[in-house]
Amino acid sequence: MIFLLCLGLLLSASASAPTCDREWDAYTSMKQIEGLLVDTSSVWAATTGGILRYDRVQQRYDRFTRPDGLAGNRILSLAADDEGNLWFGSDGQGLSRYRPATSTFAVYQEFRGLAITSLLSVGTRLFVGTSSGVSLFLTDREEVMETYRLLGDLPKDEAALDLALFDGTLFVGTAVGIAWARLDQPNLQDPESWRSLSAYGSVGTVAAIGGVLYAATARGVVAYDPEEESFRRDYQEPVVSLGSRAGRAVAATDEGRLVERTEEGEWVRIGALQISNILTIGTSGDDVLWLGTTTGLRIIGDSSVIRPSEPGSSRFFEIEVTGEEELWATSVPDDQQRAASAGVYRLSDGRWSVFNRWNSMPNNEIVAVETDAEGRIWVGSWGGGGLIQEADGNWTTIPVEETVLQGIPKNPDFVVVSDIHRDRSGHMWLLNTLTGVAVFDGYPPERQFLFDQEALGLLPGFDLYRMDIGPGGLKWIVSRRSGLVLLDDGGTPFTGGDDRMINLSQADESRLTSDRLFGVLASRDGRVWMASENGVNVLTPEYDRATGTLEVSGWQTYDTSDELPSAEISVFEEDDDGNIWVGTAAGLSRINVRGQVDLTFTRRNSQLIDDRVKGLRYDRDRGVMWIGTLEGLSRLCLTPVDGGGPEVFNVHPNPYVTTGRQELTIKGLPLGASLRIYSVSGDLVADLRGQAGRGTITWDGLNEAGYLVATGVYYYVAESETGESVSGRFALLNGVRR
Repeated sequence: MIFLLCLGLLLSASASAPTCDREWDAYTSMKQIEGLLVDTSSVWAATTGGILRYDRVQQRYDRFTRPDGLAGNRILSLAADDEGNLWFGSDGQGLSRYRPATSTFAVYQEFRGLAITSLLSVGTRLFVGTSSGVSLFLTDREEVMETYRLLGDLPKDEAALDLALFDGTLFVGTAVGIAWARLDQPNLQDPESWRSLSAYGSVGTVAAIGGVLYAATARGVVAYDPEEESFRRDYQEPVVSLGSRAGRAVAATDEGRLVERTEEGEWVRIGALQISNILTIGTSGDDVLWLGTTTGLRIIGDSSVIRPSEPGSSRFFEIEVTGEEELWATSVPDDQQRAASAGVYRLSDGRWSVFNRWNSMPNNEIVAVETDAEGRIWVGSWGGGGLIQEADGNWTTIPVEETVLQGIPKNPDFVVVSDIHRDRSGHMWLLNTLTGVAVFDGYPPERQFLFDQEALGLLPGFDLYRMDIGPGGLKWIVSRRSGLVLLDDGGTPFTGGDDRMINLSQADESRLTSDRLFGVLASRDGRVWMASENGVNVLTPEYDRATGTLEVSGWQTYDTSDELPSAEISVFEEDDDGNIWVGTAAGLSRINVRGQVDLTFTRRNSQLIDDRVKGLRYDRDRGVMWIGTLEGLSRLCLTPVDGGGPEVFNVHPNPYVTTGRQELTIKGLPLGASLRIYSVSGDLVADLRGQAGRGTITWDGLNEAGYLVATGVYYYVAESETGESVSGRFALLNGVRR
């Protein structure tokens, strides 16, 4: 046994170390807080980006998202049961349970498709308020026992916005009133078991505080009178949420004021700055007041709490990774989504910084990001031109009056820089939409030039949207209305006279599936990939600079018939192996070097945070694909790269002792690979099927016949459908199963 143990340790030490500690990770904005749960050691926040936990002892934040085991990232409600487990209700993705003792999640799909708007734990009963009433979930049996869809005289299937228990009575707040019923009644599915009241309008919060049941309504705070079995008004102003601190009720008004109850019918204003958009108030046993808003966590009474850093939103479009291990991302693709724009975000050393119109940007519509040869960040905005972050962190605006950049024809002050790229010579190319393409040799520029699109033959108002630089320095540009444009600078980027722009549209090329193009990639093999609303178009160009002619020697298209999840394409990226990754409206696909769609990741078959993929960036130094979506940023670890991240061995534990319920875990395998385990004599012991999008397989120590295998050294071979393979060995000690 000692020999095998030592052998196992040697085998473990010789295994290769993948870059990441797991295949998938996620980054979201947890600014919008829908619910708070406060105890002496922790504050748990249900947010639209997952679960945020503040450790009051260690004074640090922890985050939980789908890759950690949550049913979904849009969490609307939370509750704790008597055993210390946390329950989280999502917006349509199911119910989650978290066990802090083991740091493990369990997901229950009984409520999939329903918004779980409120949760209340009573012993082994979990009352689940949803968008269609209230359900009783038995935590010991892990099943739904019954559902209450008619609550007195309230409309059927009314959403249960909040739940509270007071003196054996369950209270339910809804958008049209409040309902209540004693839990000792035999049949709560009978509407006659419930009483209801609609006089006060919408009831967003019900809470038992200091021996009184309160309800926050559109007409003020009302208190329940158990003797009369009715409510009385206790505070006159419309209230959006209720909570408490040190046993005293606290209410947030529509206008952002906070008031605290001193006695019946008496409320006094809390001396604090006005806080807008309060969604929830925590129930705290001390003098600290915890507030959840649409813009983050607010704390009154404890100045030591540092607010968490968050990206501007969970929308990620263009992505740039710098050599200093910083990540930058834009929030919108253009100015047609201004309501969702949030500037540009930077992730550095685990903390987010946001640059927007409130601190440094001309507006929030930041649409492009790139680094120059000096490592400085350049960003392009829709309407505010281009900006550069200097070494001291300050931003410099590229002035129109001193450079070749121009505003749009109808408004010279409205300068659009829709894309930025750096060429191999270090020159910066800026797509100056509706005007042309600008090139700078740096900043401040010694040389600069504008390729005027009208002077080069494009019609007035031609929309240049996205760009990539291909072999030979050719610039390939797509338009959202008019197809593809080739810009050839003649090899002289700062001299005119030898420049050409060639437009290829459906009028010229019938194989082009749409003139509405949203992304472009010039791959290393010389092909040009175009993202359209009607699939992928790939052309093989033959360009003759001497004659200025563009011929197409090959054309290929991909759509849902080729196993893409959607024909609506947004973005491309190429990895080190020449595979092309395709971001669609319904998932992420990979087209291999043989031209086949061999992988597709969606929310259903992987930990991809959202199916609507809008940005891609491959970090070849770390073997990581960054995936921007409308619900957050996903990180997919593709390949093991030495020195790129934390040390995680391929086989764990090694040796594998088959005592108890422990399983062997083999990580760092090709994505989707299946695995075969052999004895030293070459006999097949186990054949384990892989799972799409995963590079990890677990084994319980049983052979194909269902028996526990003998102590010894075993070999494994993993192979994916694309032919990638990994092999290794491990030691196994046959223990006694319990």
